[in-house]
Amino acid sequence: MRRFATAAVLSLGVFLAACSKPEYFDMQPTRVTFESKGATRTVRAVAKDRRGNEYPTSKPTEWTSSDEKVATVDESGKVTAVGSGVATITARLGKMSGESMVDVVVAERLQVEPTEIRVEQDGKPFRPEIKLLDARGKALEGRLIRVKCADEKVCTTDGDKQVWPHDPGETIYEISHEGLKKRVKVVVEPAKRR
Repeated sequence: MRRFATAAVLSLGVFLAACSKPEYFDMQPTRVTFESKGATRTVRAVAKDRRGNEYPTSKPTEWTSSDEKVATVDESGKVTAVGSGVATITARLGKMSGESMVDVVVAERLQVEPTEIRVEQDGKPFRPEIKLLDARGKALEGRLIRVKCADEKVCTTDGDKQVWPHDPGETIYEISHEGLKKRVKVVVEPAKRR
């Protein structure tokens, strides 16, 4: 009798498992952040039932973006950043769906103060204030900004973006980040006699 009961329970379990079907897509990752236009990342849509069992053969037949000015998605789930903003990427198969949020935060503008730098020959270095801004004017931190002096006989720069004056003259302090550029005039004045 015990063998029959055990076999019945196992049969019932196999029957219920066979009747189980996927109900939603577990999106991996659920949120993607891009820092530059053209950047890509593939989002996976894993079909699961309410118990969390995976169904690897159930693949989305449709991928869509809520805003293609922000991000696009192809038939394999590859997401491409297009412009600043937020979009929702949706994977669908019949009534089953899943969503991933995409946040594209692209630098749109460089701001430099002052607009002209005046320093004394072989004097103390000067560090201009450099801000990288997104489309909403919000400062972006932790991004790589490159700087250099066009004529290194007049001035040079360092890792802190400081201008180190050398010989008297004029040159340009060049600031760049992923295609954005800003140019600031540098005047190195002769050292004052003391």
